Amino acid sequence: MLVNLVINIFYLFSFLAIVLIGLPLLDGLISYTLAKNLKGYMVNNFSFKSQYWLGGLGVIIHELGHAAFAVIFGHKITQIKLLNFHPEDGSLGSVGSMYNRKSRYQTLGSFFIGLGPLFSGLLVCWLLLEFLCHPIYTAIPLDEVKQLGPTNFINFIMQITTTWLGNFTTAFLNAGIVNQLILIILIGMISSTVFSLSSEDLHSSYTGLPSFFMVIAVLSVIGGILETVSLSFHLTIDRLLLLIAALWLILLLLIFICLLISLVEMWLGSLILRIR
Repeated sequence: MLVNLVINIFYLFSFLAIVLIGLPLLDGLISYTLAKNLKGYMVNNFSFKSQYWLGGLGVIIHELGHAAFAVIFGHKITQIKLLNFHPEDGSLGSVGSMYNRKSRYQTLGSFFIGLGPLFSGLLVCWLLLEFLCHPIYTAIPLDEVKQLGPTNFINFIMQITTTWLGNFTTAFLNAGIVNQLILIILIGMISSTVFSLSSEDLHSSYTGLPSFFMVIAVLSVIGGILETVSLSFHLTIDRLLLLIAALWLILLLLIFICLLISLVEMWLGSLILRIR
């Protein structure tokens, strides 16, 4: 009994750490790298001010993402600039906040505040997709999950990911040329800046890691005990972890697609300017 309890706690802690911390940070680091290169391409091929007229909407959504999570986690917002037209440090916008460092909840919030633009950017892109394409989502057969092993974990995540991305693709192809063009243009403009996390954003997320690990440790102990005495709860936790992991993988792929669309738009724009 005790051995099973320790094993359950260890496995649950490992999977929670991967799904709730590892995958979000991976998304953030990849977004930071790709978006940084994209912004450099935009500035080099157009101008510094192109970040405003091409990506201004994305900057606003980026900063609102920071601000929303600051409010959710009880941080006091000291200043907010959705668009900074006279940046001394090169920042296109900024959100300043203060919090009680003795508060675990507010310290935990730093993790999400740093990654906030990923959520706000994808939320806006998803709303555009819903409004213009009206996708129909295939139900995920979570009842088929019987055990959370490494093989099942990977296979099921890939199944969910391919299914939902297939739903998005089908909806887009059936949306009509006008809606398709509007969606591509808006996503390209927004993505040029909204996913561009700064080093300060990532540092903010890192400061929330100790509190987040403490939360995961407590959840692992509670969940491990419940999993040991209840098979149905064990399956419920497994299915929830699979779903969250799949969502993060889908978010990463969607961010990559959005940035790719933005890059193609910029390449076409620079090509037209050179021809003229």
